[in-house]
Amino acid sequence: MKVAYISDMHGNLEALSTVFRDIDQRNDINSICCTGDVVGYYPHPLECIDIIRRRCEHVIKGNHDEVVTDNNFNRQKSWFNPIAAAALTWTREKLLEADAATYYHYIESLPVSKEIFIEGRKVLLAHGTPEDKWDYFLFPFWLDNPPPEQKVRLGKWLKKWDLVVIGHTHQPFVYKYRKKVVLNPGSVGQPRDGNPKASYAIAEINATKIEAEIIRLDYDIKRTCKDLLEANLHEYLCDRLISGN
Repeated sequence: MKVAYISDMHGNLEALSTVFRDIDQRNDINSICCTGDVVGYYPHPLECIDIIRRRCEHVIKGNHDEVVTDNNFNRQKSWFNPIAAAALTWTREKLLEADAATYYHYIESLPVSKEIFIEGRKVLLAHGTPEDKWDYFLFPFWLDNPPPEQKVRLGKWLKKWDLVVIGHTHQPFVYKYRKKVVLNPGSVGQPRDGNPKASYAIAEINATKIEAEIIRLDYDIKRTCKDLLEANLHEYLCDRLISGN
């Protein structure tokens, strides 16, 4: 069974549409799972929600998703830098202006993690880490030799689950130990690993093995930037797309 994992779309419709076109062209993807941050930063939250609701079998929320629907929004957004906070305010207004049941309440209702079974293998979806929902974990430059404390954490996860899929850092990696995997598919909508291409992952899962790969795709960044500026969101968010950081 092949499963596509996507994360951190952040309202970037051009990137998300490109990823789904690639998935559809493959004709062998059995399921799609999303590990959060559907909204935030970029100018098409409603369209991205529509796609995620329609196409993803399993979806959890990220920190931007949680904050934008928090009853104490003004307090919670203060934890973000001013540019991100302004984008969250803009996004919240868009969700509330639209059909609340379709958009705002859908995002609000998402769980922060989810345990599922695929081909008899136990899989955890989490945005941050299994222990901490908004924890940043395992940047790729650790992969060849993770620090001892991180190896301990990875070992605990892989003792409990066969596949752990996280997001949040916007930096993709595949960590394999024996027949088990910890996977971050990277960010569809705002990569931060120095590569501006949209990122997602495909995992082949069966009773005896799990194999995962990261997929990188060019998309129309100029179109996203144009829409961003027309929405009066900060141009720095465009600069991040161009640089991939």
